[in-house]
Amino acid sequence: MLTICKMLHNGLVQMAKQKDGVMPAYDNTALSDIQEVNLSYLMLAQRLLRDNYSAGMYRLGFDSDVADIVLGLSPAQLVKLASTNTLVCGFRLNDYQLLSTLGQDVLGGVLQQAHSTILLAQRSPEQLA
Repeated sequence: MLTICKMLHNGLVQMAKQKDGVMPAYDNTALSDIQEVNLSYLMLAQRLLRDNYSAGMYRLGFDSDVADIVLGLSPAQLVKLASTNTLVCGFRLNDYQLLSTLGQDVLGGVLQQAHSTILLAQRSPEQLA
């Protein structure tokens, strides 16, 4: 969390220093970070789908068409897709009440994972998007 805060702070400082349309070094670093996250995400998605197709689809929020495409990507295609300047994955928890509930300490943390799973299982992937 501290690293994310530092990255955000450094990004704001760099944006303030930007002159004459020159892209600051932070933007290059952020782009590199986005591409690294994309590649990691795509590789994880393929692994989850290979290990257990149905569970992988559920965890990733994919329908079968998207799952088939991701599963069929070659390493070169993964790298090419990951090289975009936009995240290929998205944060699916856009419901304030759900997110705040998941962040609470339930029974001293003992049942936190089970509680989170139950809350998330009650929603379809479309509701989480």
